[in-house]
Amino acid sequence: MSRATLQHKRAIKKLLAPESLEEIFQEAKVTPVTQAGNVAFSAFQNRVIEDIFPGFTYEFCTISQTKLSENGDIIDIATVLWNLPDDCLKSYLENAHLDTLSPLVYANPGRALNYTHIVRAERLVEYPFFVNHCLKFGIHQAMSVGFLNPGHESTFLSFDYLGDENNVDWVSFDHIKIELASFPFALAWLYRSGVFDELRLKKMFLLLSGLTESRLLNLRKYINSPLQSFDQQASDLGITASTLKEDLATIRDKTIIKLGLKTDPNRNTPTRLLDQHYSFLSLFGDHTAELVEISS
Repeated sequence: MSRATLQHKRAIKKLLAPESLEEIFQEAKVTPVTQAGNVAFSAFQNRVIEDIFPGFTYEFCTISQTKLSENGDIIDIATVLWNLPDDCLKSYLENAHLDTLSPLVYANPGRALNYTHIVRAERLVEYPFFVNHCLKFGIHQAMSVGFLNPGHESTFLSFDYLGDENNVDWVSFDHIKIELASFPFALAWLYRSGVFDELRLKKMFLLLSGLTESRLLNLRKYINSPLQSFDQQASDLGITASTLKEDLATIRDKTIIKLGLKTDPNRNTPTRLLDQHYSFLSLFGDHTAELVEISS
């Protein structure tokens, strides 16, 4: 196992350390919500992600708020372009009908997907969207993850992490890690666009602080699979039900301390306390579920 891979095992824990989340919170708060400010926050996001994942890089990024019609057509889009020229958005809109990756991303909130989900790697050079749009801007790799805006059915925040011709860093990169790493930034971007207020963002970051990757994944599964039993959830996660229950109990106990909640010392506080306070993890979706396919 390489040194970078070993460091990646600790990456999410590092990102969710209180001081790291506080840095993201402060940057989201003080960086102006302007075109230049949004580009600056995108650059900050790049620095943090590349720092926690040694050996993983991306050369370009787009952060988009997209509103879709009932038919899946773009009604409105606001995009922050990092390391890309302004005419990239114009080109995208002209070729959006050829983009078959984004609809798949929208249908599977919280899941990081790339072009290999829609076209074999060796056939990418024939993919119309790649030929007509991506090549013009030196884009040869794409990993995208989207989150449904709270209270919306067809408005999405999406991150497109893009690589150039020489970028092979993410060929074997664990996509779930980019889902987890993107999540605090998704919350920060939603705050910057007015979806969350400052106190709400601060509370969500407090609740995320100190979680390990495995506990976040277990909690993500629990929140997004309310119709499944503990045994079913644990089976999907590849762990025992007792391990899942122990992790959730630990998170519950720490949540009580973090939020200063008053509980009955003579009774065990039910796990459903997590449903109330971690409901924002529903933005993530169930990472163990089969992908929702898009009919052509």
